[in-house]
Amino acid sequence: MMLKLGVRLIGVRPEVVLALAIAETVWARHGADLVVTAVIDGQHKRSSAHYTGCAADLRVHGLADPSAAASDLRVALGEDFDVILEAQGAPNVHIHLEYDPKLSY
Repeated sequence: MMLKLGVRLIGVRPEVVLALAIAETVWARHGADLVVTAVIDGQHKRSSAHYTGCAADLRVHGLADPSAAASDLRVALGEDFDVILEAQGAPNVHIHLEYDPKLSY
């Protein structure tokens, strides 16, 4: 796993750290190295989960099929995480990973 220059990890939730380790294995299965492009840094919506350490953005360049990688990651992480392929077709295409636990009683 590599971090894009400037990526900050201070305050990231342990669940996101675990998710990044799992993402690294998914990327490896798809023949690519995982590059984290944003965690608590960068510019996001005011209410973004990035600012609470609950989200990360993952580079998809190098993946033959980013949609398949996103799908595999979604399955690997389970229902407490959102995995979204964002900005598809744009230069800043990436996968947004977010820890968003669903409460069930």
